[in-house]
Amino acid sequence: MRKQFCPICGGADSIPVTSRKGYRYVCCIACRVVYVSPMPTADQVAAFYQNPAYFMGDEEVGYRDYAAMHKALAPHFRRRLRILAESLPQRGRLLDVGCADGYFLQLAQAEGWEVAGVEISEPMAREASKRLGVPVVTSVDKLPPGAYDAVTLWEVAEHFPDPVAQLQRLAAFLRPGGILMLSTPNAGHWQAMREPEAWSAYRPPAHLVLFTAGSLKMALEKAGFSPIRIWKVSPLPPLPGWVRRITAPIARALADGSAQPWGLALYLWRAVRFLGWMWQKIAFPQDDIFMTLEAMAWRPA
Repeated sequence: MRKQFCPICGGADSIPVTSRKGYRYVCCIACRVVYVSPMPTADQVAAFYQNPAYFMGDEEVGYRDYAAMHKALAPHFRRRLRILAESLPQRGRLLDVGCADGYFLQLAQAEGWEVAGVEISEPMAREASKRLGVPVVTSVDKLPPGAYDAVTLWEVAEHFPDPVAQLQRLAAFLRPGGILMLSTPNAGHWQAMREPEAWSAYRPPAHLVLFTAGSLKMALEKAGFSPIRIWKVSPLPPLPGWVRRITAPIARALADGSAQPWGLALYLWRAVRFLGWMWQKIAFPQDDIFMTLEAMAWRPA
């Protein structure tokens, strides 16, 4: 087998992490990014997303029902729009890459942004275009360079076989001084490190490269962004085994949008997480409990 180098730092040395569905994840010794080895080709990746089951039915790799998740996604999307508006109070032109059915862009549109979207899945691109009343393309090649004040990628960067090249490519669609904002799973999360067989973000061939805060910063720097801000969200502390078993159905129902009644389920899960956080501080004080990394990065003016 031909040796594969780290897609972020180019390092040659890695250690095995876990295997899923015939794919092998390894961790780069130098930068700690986790990636699939061997990596699928770009054509294989593109073909994978044309299956409608990815957004409706295949929850092992994709989503049970993406539309049902809107209520779970809404608080994250609205919070991210608030953060973006702090740096761009005049709003402007916003491009969402991997926009799925356009729900985030619908919220942005309601707040005064002029929106555009890219979605590799042709059926979802059509759905998003219908929702938004604007064309949604299947490739950034169909968009004008230097035209956007902000580019967003929500849970998308981990899908890129070559993240540095893709981020560098996206920078060209920002005006000088424009902002790229993204979210991606945190490969430094305690479960990713101690219980990789249970970590939900290991889901090939969808998730190909999984970042720690340090390796994400390196990728953005290599792509030419500066300055860069990275922070962590969505705490999920370790829980005693019996608590995990009891609360697993609530967690799953909140994640896929099926929880009923929603408000009560959300309150119970937040209470469980708070108690878990207290237990973690005693039992595993060194753990990184945050599931998600978020970042803002600027194209230099």
